[in-house]
Amino acid sequence: MIIETTRFGSLEYETEQVITFISGIPGFKQFQRYTIVSIEESPFQYLQSVEEGSLAFIIVSPFDFINEYEFELSEQIKDELRIESAESLQIYSIVRVTEDLASATINLAAPIIINTACNYAVQYILSNDHYSVQYPLFAEGLPTGGE
Repeated sequence: MIIETTRFGSLEYETEQVITFISGIPGFKQFQRYTIVSIEESPFQYLQSVEEGSLAFIIVSPFDFINEYEFELSEQIKDELRIESAESLQIYSIVRVTEDLASATINLAAPIIINTACNYAVQYILSNDHYSVQYPLFAEGLPTGGE
């Protein structure tokens, strides 16, 4: 399939690459289907809507930037995403870039959880206030490459 996007022009994707956000993304609930676009040799990726070509989010694995990031998923979310194994999970955070990359922030309070076994996803709003929605992306230095 092909979608015309504002960032990538004509973007070809396979239907098996489509990730469905069961409840949409807060603020964008009408758009539920996305694909991930990788950037070569970069920890940054795009979460591109396949329903709206102008809608894309910059995402990263928070574990590449934050040494001690952890949280528990509720049983409700585990059921909604049909999670049977932690190995099928991918976790991302949305990045906000304003003027330059050095001042970018990462949303740690609402990670994106994807079950790769069925391609269901949710932006999971954490129930505690331990993490910020605007944590400085480079607060701990350059990315480590994950665990």
